[in-house]
Amino acid sequence: MSVFCFTTGALCRSTVLNAEPALGRRLQYRESYSGNTILYIPEFSKPTGRYVSRLFLRLFNASLRRGSVVFAGNPCTPGMSVLHSDNDSDIKAVLNQKGIRTVVCNFWNKPQSKDYIVFPAEPFMLLKIRPEWGKMEDYKQSMHSKYRVRVNKALNCSQHLHSEWQNGSELTEEHIGLMSVLLSATLAKKTLALPPDLKGLIKGFCKEYGNDYQTVFCRNEDGDIMGFLSAVKTDDKVFAMHIGYRAEFARDWHLYQRLMLDLIEKCINTGIREIQLGRTATEIKSTLGAEPMENSIAIFTKSVILKYALNIYKRFFFKPKEYTLRRPFREY
Repeated sequence: MSVFCFTTGALCRSTVLNAEPALGRRLQYRESYSGNTILYIPEFSKPTGRYVSRLFLRLFNASLRRGSVVFAGNPCTPGMSVLHSDNDSDIKAVLNQKGIRTVVCNFWNKPQSKDYIVFPAEPFMLLKIRPEWGKMEDYKQSMHSKYRVRVNKALNCSQHLHSEWQNGSELTEEHIGLMSVLLSATLAKKTLALPPDLKGLIKGFCKEYGNDYQTVFCRNEDGDIMGFLSAVKTDDKVFAMHIGYRAEFARDWHLYQRLMLDLIEKCINTGIREIQLGRTATEIKSTLGAEPMENSIAIFTKSVILKYALNIYKRFFFKPKEYTLRRPFREY
């Protein structure tokens, strides 16, 4: 299930939708539901693929627009809208709404209710910024030597690149266009977790979060952008959101690690306490000091057929992604 992401671009009957220009449209059933959980209609997408695959997705999305399947929380902000166990009664209230038959949720840990069909998801990776880190060198010196060597190697292999941070209000159409191209190319073969309109998604983040949505660009000697990483700041936490890079240079220049290190350096000695680095590349992020935060995808459905099919899939076909955690800091 981790290969699926639910995006907010789908349209539905105007009687049940409230326009939310920044990050798509969300479902608003006001008849009897009084919970705090925001509901979105899911949409599946794939940036590349055969015509048949695209046609299937279009037909599938068309059926979803009826609103019988909803996502609890904002799926375009992974890590920022994960549910807790005390949301259980809220989710059950959602199913009492007319027309809704299935609710897809992202929970911290595993919900205990037997009413859910639960799939373990890749963990979100959390790096806690230590108060004794006054600069990037302090962060590196807190590591075992072999991990410090890895960090230095990533920085040395990309030392010809220079980093440039820009706020959401500073991003131009050219920036956003290139970001959408790099993001699509980076994830095209790995996941179905892309909304169809990436430019619109990035513009939505700029509008919703303003200067709290910040992006680092890595440029070469000619000023060309080789990669980017964007993040959202909320109070004393930062959430990594979108990443894209030139694949032909990624391995030699360690672009993935370089962009993550740029974000870490940006947050050190600024009052930021935590950086959530997302839920992919678990092992790489653990070498940078991030710790896993277990979460799961839970599906609550009134459909007997869907429940049976999901249980069969979970029992015989679903395989959680395996990963190895590293412990780079010296106290481990």
